[in-house]
This record gives sequence, C-alpha cells and structure tokens, in this order.
Amino acid sequence: MSVVYIDEQAVHYEVFGKGRPVLFLHGWLGSWRYWLPSMEVASSHFRTYAFDLIGFGDTYQRAIEPSIGAYADQVIRFLDALGIGRITLVGHSMGGMVSLKTAIQHPDRIERVVTVGAPIVGSSLAPLLKMTAFRPIARGMNALPWLTQRLFHYFLREADEQDMLEILEDSVKPTADSVRAAVRSMMRTDLRPDLPRLAVPTLVIHGTRDDIVMPSQIEVIRRAQPTAPFLRQLSVQGSRHFPWADQPEIFHAQLMEYLRAPRGEIMPEVATAADGHRAHTLDHPTPSIDPAA
Repeated sequence: MSVVYIDEQAVHYEVFGKGRPVLFLHGWLGSWRYWLPSMEVASSHFRTYAFDLIGFGDTYQRAIEPSIGAYADQVIRFLDALGIGRITLVGHSMGGMVSLKTAIQHPDRIERVVTVGAPIVGSSLAPLLKMTAFRPIARGMNALPWLTQRLFHYFLREADEQDMLEILEDSVKPTADSVRAAVRSMMRTDLRPDLPRLAVPTLVIHGTRDDIVMPSQIEVIRRAQPTAPFLRQLSVQGSRHFPWADQPEIFHAQLMEYLRAPRGEIMPEVATAADGHRAHTLDHPTPSIDPAA
C-alpha cells in the first residue's frame, strides 16, 4: 500500500502493472480492495490505480466532508500529485457517480469512463441505503459493525472468500459521519442535466437485478443518449450490484474490450450540419449481455 498526501491528508492507494493509466474508484462502504480482482485482470495491459475515497478505507475524514464534488476534486488532485496528465476512470456505484462528475467537469484529464451500477439520479438508491442518511441509523451501523458486515456480505456474496474477509474488514472503517455525509450527497445529486455536457467516451454497465441502485437507471441512460452522444449502455442480464463478483468472466471480458478499444472506435460518429454550427449523432445500440446465451 502506498500513500500520497493531498492537502496534508494521507490518501492510501495501490498500483499494479504497466501501460496507460486506469483508476478504479470504489463505492459506498467500500475501499480499493474490492477492485483487486479487476485490477489484476486489467494490469496485464494497463497501469492500474485504486485509492480510498475520503472517509473510507484507510483515508480518514479530516477537514473535507465526503461528497460527490469533493471526491471529483480528490481524483484530480490525485492525478496532479502523481504527475498523471490523463487517465481512464472505472467507477462502481458511488465511484461511478464520481467518475461521471469528474469527466463532465474535467474532460481534458479523462480519457474514457466506465461506470458499474452507478446512480445517475440519487433517488434511485435502495430504501435501505437511504435510511443511513439519518443520524441514528448511521450511528447504529457504526456501533454494530457486525451488522454492516452482514449486509455487505449479502450484497457481495459471490466474491472470493479470501477477498471477502478483507473487504468486510474495510467496510466498517468509515465513521457514522462519513457514511451519512456520503449517502446524503448521493441522494442530492442528479446528473441528468449535466449528461449533454459529457465529452468523454463513457460505457455505463448495470446489472438487470441490481438491488442497491435501481435498474431503472438503464432507462435513464437510454433516454439521455440522443442529447449525450458519448454515452453507451450495457445491461448484464441476471447480475446484481457487483457484476465482477456475480459474473466475473463476462464482466472482465466486456471491461477489457472497452478499455483496449482504439479511441476512434468508441467515439460518437458526429456529422456537421449544413450551417456548420449544429451537429447530430448516430444512435448507439444499447446491448444486453445474457450469460445464458
């Protein structure tokens, strides 16, 4: 584990492989550890990074309150600290929301984006998750770490047992304030108005049986595509919130195909209109992966 200091705060991160840089961003209650299997797969072709977001894992909350905006800023400051000009982002759940926010605000720093089970609209979070925005619930989780671990184990039950132990250990590290602040920020965030400004090739992956972030986000992306041509959507049939644990071979094959594709192949096809001031985009297909096929 390595450490980089950002605004006098120690940010813990890990790095594997060589090649073009890819940064993996974890979700709520997570840490860099649950991306380890995907980092190992991707590190055969890329230099893969993952860090603990503020208030989670081993990056403790200090002066900066956890929020989607603060996390987007943390991504850019991380790149600056390590001297990385442009990078690809792979974000899960809350980390996917952060990835989109970062790409919209800093398109010059982001090469491409993959989101997995990301809430585009904060209201799409499961009711159980929303309850942790209330202080007594968040404090109760903090006082009963076994309950947090049991919930996390339920949602990530397909993960490798050894990986699971480390993931569960990290899931109880956030304070009640960090847990509550992060959920409240997600609930207040609605990225739909910002999607037309997205100028970075982005693949949105969502499991059709996601029980943490409603699969309705698939339709949100489909409706946004006519005005957000950089978006592509991929549904993984039968997968829940952690497709790399539910169906690792399918997920990693799709991830690597997108990461390795020449940039020209994943850019939208834009044709300039006769007046030279307007453009339109050909519709992208929205494929669905069925493991039974």
